[in-house]
Amino acid sequence: MENICVIGVDYGTDSVRAVLVDALTGEMLTSSVCNYPRWARGLYCDPARSQFRQHPSDYVESLETVLTDLARQCPDAVRWVRALSVDATSSTPCLVAADCTPLALLPRYADNPDAMFILWKDHTANRESEEITALCARSEPNYARHSGNHYSSECFWAKALHLLRGNGDLRRDAFALLELCDWIPALLTGGRVMKELRLGHCAAGSKQMWAEEWGGYPPQEFFAALDPDLARIARNMNPANYTCDTVAGTLTSEWASRFGLPEGVLVGVGNIDAHSGAVGAGVGYGTAVLNLGTSACYMAVMPAGKMGGRLIEGIFGQVDDSIVPEMVGFEAGLSAFGDVYAWFKRLLCYPLRDILSQTELVDAQTRSRLIEETSDKLMDALTEAAAALPQRVDAPQATDWLNGRRNPYPDPSLTGSLLGLTLSTSAPELYYAFVEATAFATKAIIDHLEKNGVEIDCLVGIGGISQKSPFVMQMLADVMNREVIVAGCPQACAMGAVVYASVIAGCYASVAEAQETLCRFPSTTFLPDAERHTIFLRRYARYRQIGAFTSVN
Repeated sequence: MENICVIGVDYGTDSVRAVLVDALTGEMLTSSVCNYPRWARGLYCDPARSQFRQHPSDYVESLETVLTDLARQCPDAVRWVRALSVDATSSTPCLVAADCTPLALLPRYADNPDAMFILWKDHTANRESEEITALCARSEPNYARHSGNHYSSECFWAKALHLLRGNGDLRRDAFALLELCDWIPALLTGGRVMKELRLGHCAAGSKQMWAEEWGGYPPQEFFAALDPDLARIARNMNPANYTCDTVAGTLTSEWASRFGLPEGVLVGVGNIDAHSGAVGAGVGYGTAVLNLGTSACYMAVMPAGKMGGRLIEGIFGQVDDSIVPEMVGFEAGLSAFGDVYAWFKRLLCYPLRDILSQTELVDAQTRSRLIEETSDKLMDALTEAAAALPQRVDAPQATDWLNGRRNPYPDPSLTGSLLGLTLSTSAPELYYAFVEATAFATKAIIDHLEKNGVEIDCLVGIGGISQKSPFVMQMLADVMNREVIVAGCPQACAMGAVVYASVIAGCYASVAEAQETLCRFPSTTFLPDAERHTIFLRRYARYRQIGAFTSVN
């Protein structure tokens, strides 16, 4: 049998990563990562307003960097590449022109944040999401029923409505809206006609209120009740979509030449990054995957027959044929996970950035090295000190909603809180409280899914936090009183894309069959401490009380 290689590309929040894999053995031949240059400089973002935008040029330039790097590292292997699949953060949409070009790539919109991709964690559309949720509640059927009867400001149509209301020129020039995970395959295959693009089913069902039971997207009159131009945008969308084990098209000869890849490479339908990560980690019936990064996304699948048509309120998505084809996919999570820890680090680094950076007691080079070294070592020192703290029922306590609550029962307007502070409270105690809060939020979500019939026998952690912080993972195990397995694959999302690519390349008949060969990784298991769990239960009850109080005050 000839060699067959595939490429998985994962567009994360901060960077794009690509892996080159032998599709028949699962061997990872090489990988490459590139940070988005404009995003790294903080361009087009305003955290105070929860505005997070990314320029499409960041995606294109970074993709060329990682794919040409694969070709440079493994010139013999890339000639055997047969397929390439992509996943991306979601919902991360952008207004596009009639030829599917993002408006930010047109000269007159080059520096307009509203013409760029609206990152998943952008919450500028809170008002619009409330309007859509209210309209859904008055509609029959409720078009938000597959997202827990709530339509989030993180999602597609809320962002579209917000953009249309904010700029008259954009309103005039926008033809349609495209998710990042759909635009990249369209770009690579030369797709220029919206109605001909093969859009991903996972994004459509989870983020865009698409469902077979009402014939696709909500009807025109639903969108027109919100805004006539939103109805026009919806009318221009392709009503069809496809699961990620489907071919979107073929890599154009121009892109093949630029990337150093052979012609004829198949490009798969795009997917949501967290869904792809779940597949890469081996998600299946009974196994839930916890994707722990800047945010947290928790995914599980069930045979449709076992749900009996029951829909779960208060989660982010419940979609047939989502995550794994022929299963019901469930998605829930936290709007901020690692972002909570990153915020605390920035808070503690204030004197480094704003005082030490100005000192003249040392030369500029020493000053820079001091700031960098202290910053780099801060979280390790905090973690070590927090892990050594004695467990106390009366220790400081936090809620985790620094970017609102995603689940259960979404509310983007909620804010985080700290209680139980004294003059002796230390930085490690506060860090412990925030880590504990994210673990409590995880327990609330898993409990909610299980209470509503989702069977979860095994928890598998993926993502940067799971790989880097045994302290966080042990806390999760102790809080939930169950084993947590960390998959030994640092690129689980890209590996999920590899699984899809191997199926469209014809190496395997199904996603499940491909997982059997490609998703065998070493793992680390965190076992719960029953004694600590008993104390955590008392603190969890207090966490729920604090959350209930701050939700209504």
